[in-house]
Amino acid sequence: MKICDLLLSKVVAYARKIAAWLSDDLQYSINSVNIWINNITDLENSRAPNGNFGIGNAHWVLITGDYVFLGTEYVEEQQVLMTREQLLYVLEQYKAFLEGNYKDPNNPPDPIDVEFIAEGQDAINKYEGLEGAHCIPYDFC
Repeated sequence: MKICDLLLSKVVAYARKIAAWLSDDLQYSINSVNIWINNITDLENSRAPNGNFGIGNAHWVLITGDYVFLGTEYVEEQQVLMTREQLLYVLEQYKAFLEGNYKDPNNPPDPIDVEFIAEGQDAINKYEGLEGAHCIPYDFC
């Protein structure tokens, strides 16, 4: 395997982690996407103004300042750290996808661009280094 193929496969794996959160926790609900858009843009008036959204359907979301830690309870290595702006961008793209006719094979949806800061243990370390970071469930705090 070439190095560029290996790097691409790692990036794809973490993009899949974000996609898994979208499909598993938000599912195919535009209402759920809108709730998360509101959570990201108006954290103070969300259901978790401290940014600790807890565990949903196998994933958890922790927001500290401008950073979002997206974790999974099943695979410790598949954690992602991104900015609130990056997650908002993904949510807006996912909403556009859901609003379209994504089941039409003659009109395939546009790919969703995914950017993040860190993945795996690097994401955990960087998130834990943030002032005011929430306890990551793996830390048994």
